Amino acid sequence: MSSLSCLGNNTNIMADTLVTVKGKIIDKETQEPIVGKLFYEKLPYYDDMGTGSSKPEDGSYQLYMVKNVTYNLKVNANGYETIEQEITVVDENGSLIMSKDFELTAGAESDKINLDNLIFTRGRAVISESSHQELDEFAEWLHDHQDVRFRLDGHTDFQGNSEANLTLSQERVDAVRKYLIKKGVKGARVKTKAFGGGEPISRERTDEAKKANRRVEVTIL
Repeated sequence: MSSLSCLGNNTNIMADTLVTVKGKIIDKETQEPIVGKLFYEKLPYYDDMGTGSSKPEDGSYQLYMVKNVTYNLKVNANGYETIEQEITVVDENGSLIMSKDFELTAGAESDKINLDNLIFTRGRAVISESSHQELDEFAEWLHDHQDVRFRLDGHTDFQGNSEANLTLSQERVDAVRKYLIKKGVKGARVKTKAFGGGEPISRERTDEAKKANRRVEVTIL
């Protein structure tokens, strides 16, 4: 199911200033649809952010972004190089629609995958049952790519005690590692690293910003 986007602090934006940005995420070589993830932040102050994903059946996605505003947009997918670029939202032909397709290049060597649907119990390293599907899909991808070795990078919100955040981020990546091993992934392929709150995606203090900062990323080694 395609995502939604969020409007961050811009709660007073009138609906007619929003543009539906939509298109497809596809494999550059085969032109086949890809299940990809999108993350955007408004420039230059990063005071509006949102996330989205494409549909598995056709690679289509849909976001709602502010007209005439420039965003930093990142698109990634398992096994593909990440695209990161700035886009300015325009209203095409007065339709309040902007079309934007993304062609991703296969090649996991330098890829970083964000497990966007990975959710933990608040303040603990207990993986939510709603996260199992994404982890199961990642495990299946790993079974199909036996040569891939990777590192789980744990991040928390930057607020709170820094030492406690570092410990929590380590416990969470350890929990993910344990889950993947139970799914048949060899432990020798999985490294972990805890960052605590030292590398936030956003310095905003909104709920959405905090949620985005609390993440586990996969770095392909």
